[in-house]
Amino acid sequence: MARSSLTLQLLLLVACCFVAGASAARPSPSSKDAGDGASSFVRTWCAGTEYPALCDVTLAPYAETVGTSPARLAWAALTVTLGGARNASSAMRSMAARGHLSPVAAEAAGDCVSMLGDGVDALRRSVDAMARVGEQEGRRVEARKVRFEVDNVRTWASAALTDDNMCMEGFKGEAAGGGGAREAVRGHVMGLVHLTANALGIVNAMSKQTPP
Repeated sequence: MARSSLTLQLLLLVACCFVAGASAARPSPSSKDAGDGASSFVRTWCAGTEYPALCDVTLAPYAETVGTSPARLAWAALTVTLGGARNASSAMRSMAARGHLSPVAAEAAGDCVSMLGDGVDALRRSVDAMARVGEQEGRRVEARKVRFEVDNVRTWASAALTDDNMCMEGFKGEAAGGGGAREAVRGHVMGLVHLTANALGIVNAMSKQTPP
């Protein structure tokens, strides 16, 4: 029950953070049928992710932009994740700067800030690369160039997910995680872990459709 409650809280928190920002960039639907088709496309791909409900709520505002393009869907998922990484990084910097942590927890918080910063850089590269892939759709582009970009995105997104998990690993011990520190870190980072896992899942699924 407690785990289900935490998952619901994370879902609602992430939804509030990202749906509002994403909806501002959403274009007006050209037709109801087109909009329904785009929404169905997003739901279908989200069904294959690790956290489909979170995927639906965070990517639904991008449906019209995505259309039926796996590359644009991957770009949207990575863009949402980058926003989450920036928010988590900022929250952890504030936590590390407060000065009320134990020495062990303070060291772990500093390491976490560094890891999340690396994750932000990796996700920024992923967003830029996937944007290039989306721009090349419909053009006569060598398949190996697309594969190169997609493989790079997979590598960077995987690295970002590793950074997220390593951040939380630093607070597993009682010396670092006691006094509520572990719960605070989970509150800042767990939603990001879920977003990153979903984005990577979409990129991996897209990779299977990319010619070698």
